[in-house]
Amino acid sequence: MTRSLLHHHVVRHLRIAPPLCVDEATPLHETIRHMQTRRVGCALICREGQVVGILTEVDVLRKVGAGAVSLSAATATVMTRSPVVITPETSIWEAAMRMKEGGFRHLPVVDGQGHPQGYISIRHVVTWLADHCSATVYTLPPDPDRVPPTAEGA
Repeated sequence: MTRSLLHHHVVRHLRIAPPLCVDEATPLHETIRHMQTRRVGCALICREGQVVGILTEVDVLRKVGAGAVSLSAATATVMTRSPVVITPETSIWEAAMRMKEGGFRHLPVVDGQGHPQGYISIRHVVTWLADHCSATVYTLPPDPDRVPPTAEGA
């Protein structure tokens, strides 16, 4: 049932977070400050109204944390270029599979012309699942492939 539900519901049914759009030339420390102020895990890097990159917390940790890039460098030096994007009409299943296959925690959501509409995170998908499939989610054993030999509880 859960798989069918995910195929028939689309990203617009999730809580799409408003986009934090910054220019490629914005100093990295400013982009990080904007992310902290908005309490978001990513910023969309936009040029002429189009998403050209994404900067995530993981990008910052891997590149700045390793000492490879200065905080005064342009955001473009750290961002992931040409990110995988989805539309509000992408199925939740497809969005989740793109996240899984690409190892992404965030996906930009764009309209038919490629203009940023926001982003979704894995948290948005999990929250939606918990809200719409609560009977399934809350009754799963810790390891769904392993069933206890005896009933648990009183």
